[in-house]
Amino acid sequence: MCRGLDRLALDAIRRQPDQSPVTIGVNLNLVAIIEWAEGYNRRGLYSPIGVTFHWVMAALMVFQLGYGWYLSLLPAGGDKYVGYQTHAEIGLTIMALGSLRFLWRSQISGPENIEPDSFAGRASRLIQAWFYFGFFALPISGWVMWSTLPGDLPLSIAGVVPFPNLPFDQMSEQLQHSLMQGASTAHFCIVWITVLAIPGHAGAAFFHYVVKRDRVLQSMLDLNGPQVPGVVGSAPGRGPVS
Repeated sequence: MCRGLDRLALDAIRRQPDQSPVTIGVNLNLVAIIEWAEGYNRRGLYSPIGVTFHWVMAALMVFQLGYGWYLSLLPAGGDKYVGYQTHAEIGLTIMALGSLRFLWRSQISGPENIEPDSFAGRASRLIQAWFYFGFFALPISGWVMWSTLPGDLPLSIAGVVPFPNLPFDQMSEQLQHSLMQGASTAHFCIVWITVLAIPGHAGAAFFHYVVKRDRVLQSMLDLNGPQVPGVVGSAPGRGPVS
C-alpha cells in the first residue's frame, strides 16, 4: 500500500475546508499516481516512473565516467575548460534528478523481490545507498573544483536553470588551492568506488537472471503493467503474485 496514503487520506483531502478545487484536484491526482505506481509494485515490478529514473540516471552516470576520463587526457586549454563546464552541468543535472528520484522513492516503496535480511538484500541496499551518495557527492565535489578555477563561464542545470558558482574568488589562492585539492581527492576516490560498484550491481542482476532465475532483473524491464500476470523471463512459480 501507499506509505501514509490510503482511503482515510483521500477522505481527509476532500474535507479540507481551506483548499481550493484546484488544490484538491492536484492532491487527488497525486494520490492516484501513487496508487497507480503501487499497483506495479504489488506485481513485483517497478513503475514506469521508477524505471525511467533508473535507466536515465544509469546512462548519465556511465557517460559521465567515460567523459570525465576523456577530459583528463586532453591538454590544458579552452577545449578542456569548456568540456569540464559541460561535465559539471551534467553532474548538476544528475544531482537534480537524484533529488527527484529520492523524493519519489520516499513515497513509493519498491517491489520486495529479494529477502531484505539476506546477504543479497543487504548488499543491494548498500550499493543503492552508495549510488545515492554518488548522485550528490560527485556533483558537489565537482562544483567545488569548478568554483576554484579562474574564469567566468556560468553553470546551469541541464543547460536551462542557472546555477551559481561558490564564492571562492574572495578567498586567498592558498585556500582555494587547498579546496581544489581536497575536492579533487574526494572526487577521484568516489569515482573509482563507483566504477567498481557499477559492474558489481550489473553482475548481481545478471546472476539473478541466469542462475537464480528470479524476477529481480525483469522487475526493472517489464512495463506491461500491473494487470498482466507474471514477468517475462521469470521461472515457473516465481512470477509476481496476483
